[in-house]
Amino acid sequence: MVELSPALRSLAIVAVFGVAALAAAPDASASPVLVRDGNGGNVFNGNGVGSVNLTINVAGANKGVAAGPFALQYSTNGGSSWLDLLTYCLEPDETLNVGGTPTAGNMVASVSATPEYAAKAGDIARLYRTYFADSLTTATKGAAFQVAMWEVAYDTGKNLAAGAFRLVTTGAVATQAAAYLGGWMPSGDVGVILRVGNQDLLVDNPGGVPVPEPVSLALFGLGLAGLGLARARGRRPNAA
Repeated sequence: MVELSPALRSLAIVAVFGVAALAAAPDASASPVLVRDGNGGNVFNGNGVGSVNLTINVAGANKGVAAGPFALQYSTNGGSSWLDLLTYCLEPDETLNVGGTPTAGNMVASVSATPEYAAKAGDIARLYRTYFADSLTTATKGAAFQVAMWEVAYDTGKNLAAGAFRLVTTGAVATQAAAYLGGWMPSGDVGVILRVGNQDLLVDNPGGVPVPEPVSLALFGLGLAGLGLARARGRRPNAA
């Protein structure tokens, strides 16, 4: 998600990861990563569906945003190699900041191991496991999934019309977001990259295991479906 200031609105840039400060004591399982935009200045390029411009309300203030899955890259070895990442952010009040020099973060294998999201980890992981693959099929669904994730991670319930986070825009995205806030898988887990001062990002490959080719949309969908395979690679089981 990105605040669409006059300077950025034409670029539809979404903000997500936050710069990781060493002062924020990371979990023992955290490992340093670098994050960048590998898509020529627009983090929605390469996600397969694009984005939707919306108006949201965060802590009482309206803001214009572009919502959808972010097509980014991250490195676990100091920039020697990069992995493609399709992701959503958890903080509607932060910005992405991935242009220019790669930014630093801390990757944590389980969102439940983070002080920021431990209380919401079960809902975050179940929402992700149930609908992430579906969210990559259309722009409306991508925007709706981001809205639903903000509601779960930032607010206290599932009411998009009230609370600390609200969706002001009505229509298809609002309808789909409400549907995503319905029933979820009973269990699941997902990793996260924490960045102080910018948006934190969900990541489905928290171990940063290199792959021989860039990860495609199809591989992401298959990876989500193969929960057993993910566990075999060392992911912690149920984090909720």
